[in-house]
Amino acid sequence: MVAAVAALVVGVGSGAAGTVLHDYWWGLALALGTALVVLAWLPAGGVRLAFALGWCVPVLRGALERPGGGFLVGSDAAGWSFLAGSAVLLIAAVVSLGARRGSGSSRVALLHSPRAEEPGK
Repeated sequence: MVAAVAALVVGVGSGAAGTVLHDYWWGLALALGTALVVLAWLPAGGVRLAFALGWCVPVLRGALERPGGGFLVGSDAAGWSFLAGSAVLLIAAVVSLGARRGSGSSRVALLHSPRAEEPGK
């Protein structure tokens, strides 16, 4: 539970930073690249989903019109790329909900088999 809350907070912070810096080519690359690396590093399940949801909240808020008019995420190539990358991030987190690290699949047993045969053969 603590890890999920921490991932949510980190997701919100990094999503907000990415929203502000995505107009620069290096900001867009740094934000999306870092987010994908962090998502891959986190364990599959709720922690990964918490990070992705935390990331997407400031991104979506930046895509909505501000009270004074205007947007933080514009409808240009950088803005659409940032929104698409955020969608990929969220979809990857949702898809990984069923996956668990070290689930004891037959691939692991196959790697540890003396002759690289499937167990039971």
